[in-house]
Amino acid sequence: MTLPSVKTLAAACLTAIFLLGSCAADDCTDNRNSLPLAAFFDSSSGEQITLGRLTLYGLHAPGDSMLLDNASGVEEAYMPFRITQHSTTFVIDYIEPDVQDTVTFHYDPVPRFASSECGAVYDYRMENISHTCHIIDSVTCPGGIITNTPGQNIRIYLRTSLPQ
Repeated sequence: MTLPSVKTLAAACLTAIFLLGSCAADDCTDNRNSLPLAAFFDSSSGEQITLGRLTLYGLHAPGDSMLLDNASGVEEAYMPFRITQHSTTFVIDYIEPDVQDTVTFHYDPVPRFASSECGAVYDYRMENISHTCHIIDSVTCPGGIITNTPGQNIRIYLRTSLPQ
């Protein structure tokens, strides 16, 4: 019996690895995590707006909680929730004017089996949203739940003209 050469074995192994990798089904959606995406709107017109300069960070969040640092031209921002808590608070620093608002999301983190490819993801069932009112008029989660479906799922309505 003749043994295959080292080159033949190496080629066969590489071919097998390539075929196994190309046969693996990746039916998992692109967004494997439920990431709340907030968009900013004018409270009087309901139109989406772009903010001039903005700093956004998590309050009492472990590690680095800075999400946006003096960013300009902000239309939307990801605001990740903590799965080990039932609330997460964010500070929105508008820079100009030098005013800060806080938004606290109260939710129930619910694990959900997505698929064998994706495993489990956490959905967030919104219970309550509280906020300060310096520039924020209101905050909503139109669907009442945040899933891993891509797209805006939080709306922050801002007063763009202050009373005289």
